[in-house]
Amino acid sequence: MAIVKVNFFSESLLRMVNLMCVIPVDKREMDGEGLRPKDKPMKTLYLLHGIYGGEYDWITSTRLFKWAKDRNLAVILPAGENSFYSDQPAAHNYYGKFIGEELVNFTRTMFRLSDKREDTFIGGLSMGAMGAFYTAFRYPETFGYVGALSTALLGEAFPAGEDPSMYLLSSRSYFESVFGKEADYRGSGVDPYKLAADLKASGKPFPQIYMAIGKNDPLLEGNLKYQKYLEEIGAPLEFHLDEGAHDWAFWDRNLYRILEWLPVERKPAVKIYDF
Repeated sequence: MAIVKVNFFSESLLRMVNLMCVIPVDKREMDGEGLRPKDKPMKTLYLLHGIYGGEYDWITSTRLFKWAKDRNLAVILPAGENSFYSDQPAAHNYYGKFIGEELVNFTRTMFRLSDKREDTFIGGLSMGAMGAFYTAFRYPETFGYVGALSTALLGEAFPAGEDPSMYLLSSRSYFESVFGKEADYRGSGVDPYKLAADLKASGKPFPQIYMAIGKNDPLLEGNLKYQKYLEEIGAPLEFHLDEGAHDWAFWDRNLYRILEWLPVERKPAVKIYDF
């Protein structure tokens, strides 16, 4: 099992970018388990962090490493900065294209990853969950499954002005930098309702969707509204309303549930995580 730090030049962002990779190339343990077969491509989860976060968050704040090893699952953890993983042409920050095309192609070239849709997953928390929806709905031929925790469905709530404390989610200029002008938001390429509707109309297959939100999460209302919409258009959705808030205790617990939901290998052992 390896943790790999990668730095490479992105054509989509026109700069060097960072990512962490959890790669189950060697799972040798005390029970005699040996190396992974070299001729077997790995299933892959692209996992996106939230606002103010970075590529290390999921490794340092959850039990991702252990759980990925148990499932022979490669996990790719890009640095998304505070971008909401949206395309921002004025600054040549094509984060959507970077995640959905360039990152997938680069990591499949670098590691022995499966190129099958049913083996390729994307997920995230808060801002990263919104980015996972953006990416999965724009690239449905690439991603077969999407896991969204505490999704930051914020585009319909533009702040009226600027926050002197520099709190980004109270800053109108920040919203405009990632979502565009408020008047143009609804029906745009960053409107999750429009993206879902377009995918439905295209006749392309929907990814399987897992959503979870805490009962004490300030984003609860928006998540329940989006859940209802996805169910109305017939998207394949599994939704969980769980105890908890917008924090790592909730995300750690529900990351495990996503990994149990995904079609990945399981280590034959007694289940000890009783959530």
